[in-house]
Amino acid sequence: MSLRNPERGLLTVKGLIFSLGLVASFIFVASIYGFLIRPAAEEAALAAQIGIQSGSGANLFILLKDYEQQICFSLLFWGLMIIAYKYFELQSELRIMERYAPGTDHPEAEPEIDLLAGGSSIDRQRAGDLYTSADAKSRQDDQKNSILPYVLARGLERYHMTGSVPEATDTMMGRLEVAAEQQESELSMLRYLVWAIPSIGFIGTVRGIGVALRRADEALEGDISGVTSALGVAFNSTLVALFISILLMLLIHLLQSNQEGLILRLQTYCREQIIDKLYERVHPSTDAADPSGGSPQPAGESSEASA
Repeated sequence: MSLRNPERGLLTVKGLIFSLGLVASFIFVASIYGFLIRPAAEEAALAAQIGIQSGSGANLFILLKDYEQQICFSLLFWGLMIIAYKYFELQSELRIMERYAPGTDHPEAEPEIDLLAGGSSIDRQRAGDLYTSADAKSRQDDQKNSILPYVLARGLERYHMTGSVPEATDTMMGRLEVAAEQQESELSMLRYLVWAIPSIGFIGTVRGIGVALRRADEALEGDISGVTSALGVAFNSTLVALFISILLMLLIHLLQSNQEGLILRLQTYCREQIIDKLYERVHPSTDAADPSGGSPQPAGESSEASA
């Protein structure tokens, strides 16, 4: 995900997944139905007509044989492609964050940017140097679509320009809020699929009941095979669609939970490693008279002094 230049267009990875991925999922599922499921379901139906007992596998093929189930599975595979892509993006963000803030698993690793450089805080001059470094890294091929380098660069740039810790804080937290909103908006297609799949199942229910009503006269004459077959279409399509929607909704919630966890970790990193280390002027009104900007102190200590 890129905050600087979001992916757009058919030839991007996201565009290919949202366009060609849909076509590929329909072709893949249609191939499985054409070569496996429908032939097996026809054999099971023929065996039932001549009185041969079918196994549980044959009953599964009969449950899945209709066109509504085929469409639902096609949409499911498309949704799984989107989820896999979003999960890959999430893991990429986590790897980038691990490079900037090595965790307990790699305590000996050097961070991507040494924020303090042996000191205990970050002044405006140091922030300018860090901004140049962070901005350059945010434009590298392996980091240009990542959130953390871009947010660091924008926050450090704001502090270097204004010397205001609140403005730097608002800039960084604002960019992270935009990232969270962008992640949320990119789940809209998956939420649409969760709504569309049960709807397609209900369409199969309506179609099956309609066919059963048209064959009601056959049932009155003693042949109930047509009615039972149509009712099977009605109930099977709804059953399969609801099961698929439950599975897809579970995966969406897991993905959303991981995305929210990423934003919280980024916010914690920005506050603990950047914002809490910034210097804030004690007397901002004396800036014009005092070129040095007054006596600086860490942002976390200024509130205590004013109290």
